[in-house]
Order: sequence, then C-alpha cells, then structure tokens
Amino acid sequence: MAKEKEQDKQQDTKPQEELTEWQKRNIKFLKKKEAEELEKKKQQEKMRLERNPYAASQKQAEDDEDKDSKEKAADKASDKKKESSEFSEIVESDQPKPKKVKKPKEKKERSPLQKAIRHALPVLLGAVLVLAISIFLVSPLSKKKVITVEGGNRATQEDVLSASGISSSDYFFSLILNRSSYMHNILKNDKLIREAKMTYHFPNKFTIKIKEYNIVAYAQTDDGYQPILENGTRLGVVSSQDLPDNFLTINLSSEKEIEQLIKAFSKLDKSLVQQIQIVSSADSSTTSDLLNLEMHDGNTVRVPLSELDEKLPYYDKIKQNLTENSIVDMEVGIYTTTSTIESEAAAEKEKAQNEANADESQMESTDESTELTESNDTESQSEVSQEASATSTETDAVSDTSSTQQ
Repeated sequence: MAKEKEQDKQQDTKPQEELTEWQKRNIKFLKKKEAEELEKKKQQEKMRLERNPYAASQKQAEDDEDKDSKEKAADKASDKKKESSEFSEIVESDQPKPKKVKKPKEKKERSPLQKAIRHALPVLLGAVLVLAISIFLVSPLSKKKVITVEGGNRATQEDVLSASGISSSDYFFSLILNRSSYMHNILKNDKLIREAKMTYHFPNKFTIKIKEYNIVAYAQTDDGYQPILENGTRLGVVSSQDLPDNFLTINLSSEKEIEQLIKAFSKLDKSLVQQIQIVSSADSSTTSDLLNLEMHDGNTVRVPLSELDEKLPYYDKIKQNLTENSIVDMEVGIYTTTSTIESEAAAEKEKAQNEANADESQMESTDESTELTESNDTESQSEVSQEASATSTETDAVSDTSSTQQ
C-alpha cells in the first residue's frame, strides 16, 4: 500500500502535457456523445420498467445489493488502509532517528583595537561613575531632601526634626547611612515620643513614623494642669480648655511616687483606672505610702501605693454592696466605713485626748504645789538655822568680852 501511495504521488507530481485546441474539441465532443448515449439508455430502461413492474422491483433489489456490496468492499479497504498505516507508523517509530551533527562554530578573531577597548572598558566605567558621583555631591541636588513626619498628635514636624539633629546642609546619603543615630536622637531629646522609624523613598524622600506616649493623668499646679505621660514625664502646663471631659488628677509631690503609681496603673484594667478621679497622699503616720483615691462615683479608697495593683481590683466587687457614699479602707485588710462614722470616732478620740491632757495638767499642777511647799519648808528651816548660828555667834562674842575684862 505504501508503494502504491508513493506511485500515485509520483504520478500526481508529473507535470501534465498541454492539449491543442483540436484535442480539446475532440474530448468535448466525445464526452457529449457519451452523455447522450447514457441518457438514451436511461430513457429506454425507464420505458421498459414502466411496461414490466416486476422487472422494476427486481432491478431495484439488484441495485441495492450492488450498493451494499460496494459499501462493504469500501469498508474492508478502509480497514486495510488503517492497519497498513498503523503498521508503517510503528515501523517508523522503531527506527532510530538520525542525529543532527552540530557544526563547530568558528571563532572570530578580535582586532587589537577591540582587545584594547575590552581591557580598558572596566576602568573607563569606574572613572565615569566616580566623576558622576563627585559632580552630584558638589551640586545642590545632593543636599535637597523631602522629609515628612507621620503619626504625631502632639509632637509637630518641627519638634521632631529639631530633636533628630537633621539640618538642611546634610547630604541625603548621610540620612540613609545614619538613620539609626537620627532616630536615637529623637527618642533621647523628645520625651513625648516612644518609637521612631525612618524609611527612604527614591530619589530623595524620607518618611519618619513616630508613636507617642499616652497621657494617663494630670498634675494640678498653681499655674494649671501638667499632663503626665506613661513614662512618668511631665509636660508643659495646659489650659483648662485643653483638658478632656474626664481625666485623672494626681496630687503627689514626689516624682518617684508618680513613676511608681504610673507603673501600678499599667498593671490594672483600664476600666478600673478610668473610675479614679483624684489621687492624693493620705498623710498617714503609720503607713507612709498610703494614698487617698477619690472615685467618680463618690466613694473614697485608701490603699498603700506598694499594694495598689493587688488590692484595688477588689473595689469592683465591694462597690456593688455599697448603698451610700463610703470609704473603703485597704490599709490593713479591707473594710468599709463612712465619713460620719469616722468623724464621730475622731470627735470621741479628741475628747478622750483632751481629758487625758487635762488629767496630765492637773497632775503637773499638784506636783508643782508639792514642790513649792517643800521648797518653802526648806527655806524656813534654813532661816531658823541661820538665826541659831547668829545667836551662837553673839553668845560666843559675849563670853569672849567677859573673859577679857576679868
């Protein structure tokens, strides 16, 4: 089959000879004559079938059989063609494909000028780069930079740049290389800032992102209120208009106690800290760090500063059982009282103290009178002894004169 296909291809590929005009007419005439004869035969066959219907049906059956036989023969031929094509494909796949032989590339020889340029190219590029950098550093563009500060509520951009130490004469290369030192200067010089980070954006833009300490309380002074930050630092005095609606006031003079109080607040729940209105010293003679906390709900809590983060959380449970404004004393243990009870107790204590002082003064006056009588007795005794000594002296003198007269 493969050979037949090749032969057919060869025949198809052969160039067809050109026909003459007479040959073309002759072929046309023959085809026309053949068509007329075929048409004549069809007409005769049709007339014969019309005369004999049985012969027509037999003819139709023969035609159908011929058609079926032709279709079967065509199917068998197609199957054989498929088998032969599959076999030829298998044979072709089994045969090894010829390898392509690579031709060796011919190396082009460089001229001496090309070799010299190739060797001098790195040096030239380095020199051009150094020259470009030098020109750039001399130009004003090397000092031109755009700096923006983000994340600040109270710290302004001028304050941050001043604290960083960045000046207009600094090269922007120095900002890229020394970012950490500039950020350290911000944290060192501006106590309001907790974190600072600088990022570079091509070509000459810088962004400084900062995070500030929160204001946890205000210290009341003669001039106004001073904000106190999370790290215990006090800011400048602010006017009453700048104060929030609800804020915590700390009236402590010792900076150490304020820092300790801020640390204790950081360990407590924020909702509990927000209930405190004023913090002041209780001026206790027994507990030096006792604090007096005035709450927004009208209650008062007394608690030592050293035990604030341990005892104050109990206040949320205690206040649920309070029916009136009370005093929650956490100095020694935890108990509740009222200002009326404490004032009555203070009055009784003062009365007892006054009575004790009166008794002491009476005893002192009695002792003084006793001492006075004793001193009077001693004085009279001394006068008697002086008189007796004077009398004895006179008698001695009389006896001496009488003895001299004799």
